[in-house]
Amino acid sequence: MFLDEKIDPVAYAEELAKKRKYSKLPKDLSLSSRMLYLESLPQEVKMEGDRVGLYTKSGTKVATGYSRTVIGDYGSFLEISKHDMIRESLCCKDGEQYRFKDPKYKDSVKYYWYTAKDDSDIKIYFQQHGVSYADYQPGMFYISPYELIIK
Repeated sequence: MFLDEKIDPVAYAEELAKKRKYSKLPKDLSLSSRMLYLESLPQEVKMEGDRVGLYTKSGTKVATGYSRTVIGDYGSFLEISKHDMIRESLCCKDGEQYRFKDPKYKDSVKYYWYTAKDDSDIKIYFQQHGVSYADYQPGMFYISPYELIIK
């Protein structure tokens, strides 16, 4: 359906998020968006997860596997347990410390924002609360497969 149109799923999701401000999408738009993300997944991504190395584009290993692939209204993400994350490779995204330090935000933010200790600027979510637009689980990490080298 979408593959013939050569739509970039990352750009599509970013534009959709800008327009919709991460609200739950109407059913038809949700289904068509999720179909785009599913059809556009990198070939090496498995829906049921895999025991493989996950590396940033700069070569830093950030995880030893993932539990499953979650496809929501705003993109595809690999779900990673605390056990599989290589915590020594992570740091808080500069400027995002308020998410877990400021009492005003600490208990209300949807996720803590991490990145790798390299120049990749990869976005790594640590989910704090459930959301209506995807089946993200609190206590799990999420990374877009498009930001990773999987091997």
